[in-house]
Amino acid sequence: MKKIFVFLILLLLSMSVVSAVSDNATMCSASNSDCIDLKSDSSYVYDSQLLGAESKATDNIIINQRNYKMYFDDNNVLKKDYNGKVLTFQGSFVDKGVFTIDGENTKITGKNTLFNNTVFNIKANGVMLTNLNFVLNKEFSNNEFAGILINADNVTVYNVALNYTVPKNCTGFGIYSNGLDKDLSDVKLVNNTVYMYGNALHEGYNYGVVLINTRDAIVSGNKINCSLPLRPVDWMAEIYGGISMEAVTGFAADSCFNLRLSNNDIYCEVNGVALGEPTLDAVIIYACHNSTIEHNTITQRDYITKKGEVNYLYGLDVFLCNNVIIYGNTIDIYTTGGKEAHGTAYPIQVTGQAENITIAFNRLTSFSNGPNIGIYSQNYYGITQLEIISNFINITGFASKHQWALVAGIELQDSNDVVFNNTIIVSTVNKFEKGFNVYGVSYSQTTNGDHKYNIQYNNVTVNGDYAVALKGGSGSTVTDSIVANNILNANNYGGNRVVTISGGSNNVIVNNTDGSKPVAVMDVDKYSDSLKSYLNSPFKGTGLSLGWLNSDSASNGISSNNTNANDVIGNNPNDSSSQSTKGQLNSTHYAYGSSGISIASASSASAGGNGILAGNDQQKSYEVSKKIDNSKDEFNLRFIICVLFIIALLVVGYKAKRTKEEY
Repeated sequence: MKKIFVFLILLLLSMSVVSAVSDNATMCSASNSDCIDLKSDSSYVYDSQLLGAESKATDNIIINQRNYKMYFDDNNVLKKDYNGKVLTFQGSFVDKGVFTIDGENTKITGKNTLFNNTVFNIKANGVMLTNLNFVLNKEFSNNEFAGILINADNVTVYNVALNYTVPKNCTGFGIYSNGLDKDLSDVKLVNNTVYMYGNALHEGYNYGVVLINTRDAIVSGNKINCSLPLRPVDWMAEIYGGISMEAVTGFAADSCFNLRLSNNDIYCEVNGVALGEPTLDAVIIYACHNSTIEHNTITQRDYITKKGEVNYLYGLDVFLCNNVIIYGNTIDIYTTGGKEAHGTAYPIQVTGQAENITIAFNRLTSFSNGPNIGIYSQNYYGITQLEIISNFINITGFASKHQWALVAGIELQDSNDVVFNNTIIVSTVNKFEKGFNVYGVSYSQTTNGDHKYNIQYNNVTVNGDYAVALKGGSGSTVTDSIVANNILNANNYGGNRVVTISGGSNNVIVNNTDGSKPVAVMDVDKYSDSLKSYLNSPFKGTGLSLGWLNSDSASNGISSNNTNANDVIGNNPNDSSSQSTKGQLNSTHYAYGSSGISIASASSASAGGNGILAGNDQQKSYEVSKKIDNSKDEFNLRFIICVLFIIALLVVGYKAKRTKEEY
């Protein structure tokens, strides 16, 4: 009995250890052989992972402000004798200009280090920058205006803090991967913090982080916090001017094939307003095909623009991209500004030509006093095809009868779109009147060509006349479209009565309900092949391929979020609101508009369709599935069962012992 008891205690302890390991956030390669715990102490990361266990003490060179001329020439270029070494900078370096590293595989780290108006130019492959601090307030025209300039392949910037106050009307970039002269590849920006206060109100460019022509880049776990002015967009080349159309942004990527933007916290607030059509993108992705934008928190605040004034705000602005996954992000916009029929406050905008764009399991919220749309896309410049799946969208804006005074959850001026299993809540800040442009899903602003939509399994609540409105016009048709199996509620009616389709033929409106009757539930087989592939990928979520960290000691890490498509059908794994304390937003901005629509009432309209299960197993389309969400509960249940099993064995053993003694 003693042996059995000891064995069971060890079993319990091992279960606890496994649970603890499972709770750690790790980033792994496909084979899980090279992992890093992103919550680990940075000194451990420096010693055993980034620099590599093979580094010898003789290769680790200590550099300070007194002796740095021993290692850098008169132009602050690293001397060849020290290429490929480990350089540890200690103490402060003030007004030293640009340190240039042109020796391959050089590793640079810091110990109580501050670079004050001292910046880096990385010109050699395989260089690593880790554990450094920068405070900048000058323009660095001799470093392409960047605090950290990357001009080489396979460069890693890890655990760097950069605080940059850009001088007035000057250009300044926090971290800049510049592939203009030569295409770059395999740049990794991981766990960095970039604070930027931009003053480019009339001239100059201010970007927190920017990548140009950088293939296979990984940007993960960074905090990018920017205070920037609103600036007009440069439309001289229409939409073909690249990211240079936008003078200010938190994060920008241009022509970066296979970009992975993952698990970043990107925050942008407005600090001033220029004349013209003042605009700010928190994130702009331009011509970055085959890219993944996942699990980011993107927040935008404008308390400068007043009600009745125009501003144009975009959380995630995507131009001319094909084969893009936008998955599990929280995008939140709030502004005091906005004017009838002018301006925007769009969490996601997609400008075509754009094919095979998947927008899935995101939480999108926005509040303004002007036009407002959760997901806006248009095919003016070419075919645009979107798949919009299982998002939570809550939008409040100012609507009227003017064509541009549109408040909608989704506005699709596209070629062929799928809209499945979304929870959409739309409200107005002003009192609704008949004929106002307020919709859950719409095609209301005409673009030429044929338009086709498949809109099913959604739960839509609006304080307007129509939950779904698809309006063809001159030179535009809505044909072969389906609006079916949705829970739809508008001001006075629900179901099929709150759907309108005009200007086309062969359209079907069927089996929509107000929630009083169950409707068909979406099946995982209806996902596109690209979404199924993503959901089953070992690199999804925090499971990124980071074998470059060269850690033998971390080989037992566990990649999280490797669930398959069946685990997440009808549920959003990123349902929680942003925990950011920046700004003054609270949830009441989005819970109620003038109609008093609450999130709870809108998303729990029925125990039936839209991925909502019957009886006590109700789920909302944006919630985490029970299989994922209750993982800890499942462990607790297994623990309780095991304890009961032990007790039962002890009782049986005790009785057997007593019986033997009595015998």
